[in-house]
Amino acid sequence: MAADQKIYPVGRIAMSTGDLFDVVDVKVDQKNNAKQQHTLRRSGNGIFKGPEETTVSFNATVSEDGPEHDYLRDLKRGRIRELRIKIPGETLTVKGMASSRSLEFSTDDAIKYSIEFVGHTED
Repeated sequence: MAADQKIYPVGRIAMSTGDLFDVVDVKVDQKNNAKQQHTLRRSGNGIFKGPEETTVSFNATVSEDGPEHDYLRDLKRGRIRELRIKIPGETLTVKGMASSRSLEFSTDDAIKYSIEFVGHTED
C-alpha cells in the first residue's frame, strides 16, 4: 500500500550565513567522554562525565567556480567557525575549527575534498 511508504528527507549543513551547496555527505560525532569509575572497594562504582567533544566531517566536490569556501585558509589561521547541521526536528550548532583538509582528484572523477572540524555543540 502506498500509504505505508515514508518519505525520507535529506539533511543540510550551513556555515556562517548560508547552506554549503557542494557538500555530498556529512558525519557528526558527539562524545561526552564518559568513563566508568572504579574504587578499591567496588568495581564499577559510578560514571565520570568528561569534557564534551564534537567532530564534524564532510566531503564535497569542486565545481568550475572553485571551492565555495577557503577551508585551507581557515585551517592555517585557526579560525573559529559556526556550523549548523539541519535535519527535520533538530538543528545542531557547532562552534569549532577546521582540523584537517584533504584534497583528491584523478582523471576519471570530480575534484573532491574532505574537511574535519573539531569543536563544541552549543546547547
